[in-house]
Amino acid sequence: EFDLMGYLFALVAAACQSLYLVLARRAQDEVKDLTHTDLLFYTAFYNTALFFPLSLIEGPEVWQFMGGEGEKARFAKFLVPYVVMGALLNYATFWCTSANSPLATAVAGTAKGVLSTGYGAVAFGGARLTALGWLGLLGSTVGGFAYSVAQAAQKKRKAK
Repeated sequence: EFDLMGYLFALVAAACQSLYLVLARRAQDEVKDLTHTDLLFYTAFYNTALFFPLSLIEGPEVWQFMGGEGEKARFAKFLVPYVVMGALLNYATFWCTSANSPLATAVAGTAKGVLSTGYGAVAFGGARLTALGWLGLLGSTVGGFAYSVAQAAQKKRKAK
């Protein structure tokens, strides 16, 4: 089933992630001695500035929800793993971007998407990908593989 809004949001998310990676790499290229850890800190700082007003607006609804039976325990149970995994994801993303290029990081992200889709389909069953979905998954895999082969060939030529 085609969902236009879903695809539009996915395109906006992909564009924002691409811009995010390119700007991170550009900052590292232009600012001497800026490390991926520094980028992680600045990103966290700027995200706090962006999301703090949103937190204030949604605060009353969150507190009402948290007042439900067992919600505080569930919140504590899920908060730590989500924060740790989010921090590790951002750290790995900036590390990959600083060591390679934004494009290589995007290809790695595509490979992650392919693997997580495959794992989800097998582990949780009931994944109903259409022929178009499987074709998209195949296209992502082939594109990532072709990029990796082209990069390896380019490095081999430069080494000679």
